[in-house]
Amino acid sequence: MMKQIIKISALLLALLLTASCNAKSATTNKKSEKQSEKKPALTEKLTEKDLTEPAEQGTDDITDTALTPDSEPAEETAETQQAVTEPVTEQEQTEPKETEPKETEPKETEPKETEPDSPVINENPCEPDIPEVTEPTYINGILIANKTYALPSTYAPGIDPEANSALNAMIAAAAQEGISLYAVSSYRSYDYQAGLYERYCNQSGKAEADRYSARPGHSEHQTGLAFDLNSLEQDFGFTAEGIWLANHCHEYGFIIRYPHDKEHITGYMYEPWHVRYLGIEIASSVYESGLCLEEYLGITSVYAD
Repeated sequence: MMKQIIKISALLLALLLTASCNAKSATTNKKSEKQSEKKPALTEKLTEKDLTEPAEQGTDDITDTALTPDSEPAEETAETQQAVTEPVTEQEQTEPKETEPKETEPKETEPKETEPDSPVINENPCEPDIPEVTEPTYINGILIANKTYALPSTYAPGIDPEANSALNAMIAAAAQEGISLYAVSSYRSYDYQAGLYERYCNQSGKAEADRYSARPGHSEHQTGLAFDLNSLEQDFGFTAEGIWLANHCHEYGFIIRYPHDKEHITGYMYEPWHVRYLGIEIASSVYESGLCLEEYLGITSVYAD
């Protein structure tokens, strides 16, 4: 009987010890769970605190506090340390992000038309700008038409009767000596000369045309006192007709207007066919001087441009 009581007492004691151990184990587990629940809040709190405090402070404290016996694996602690050691600066929080300005193509605007302050210059070299002339020029009683002195566009006398009569007398006298002379060109109007010059200019260019063709208003043919005879070739000067004309035209009041080797003075190349009527007295004086008309009168023959 006594043995049974001892066995029962031993069982009860064992049960009490087992219950006591289980109670302690449950208490320990509850403490661990409470510490685990508190840990994320602590980490989060420290992390938010560190965002507003200098980086030197808190890194070691967080490491020491987080490494508790019941802490989670080091992976979460490392993430927390990274967040703390790389704080967001105040500048990054306040400065706006720079955006590249969009390139826009400038709008094309049509230029406004403005009236020129000066007269429009003719850009076509074959239509030269001729200064307005109101009166013809006479020097020592001689009507002048050359590159310096122009005639009005309205000046249109036709063939001068006196000059035409002298021409016929000369042609008749030459014929008696077996020389055949005849006119191939005489009076030209301003407009006719303009078209002629433009045609030559288009063919030869302005510089070359200016050597053998007068611009409108500058032609001696417009005076009605000039004639072209026989041939418009320089070889005409070496023919019997050309030689006779050069030696005898002054006897009838004419001169060879553009002599050989005088281009730099007259402005025109040698034209042995071109005669100009001055009257017998003046023509003979010019012939005997050996001068061209510009030299004889002391004038120039140069275009303004």
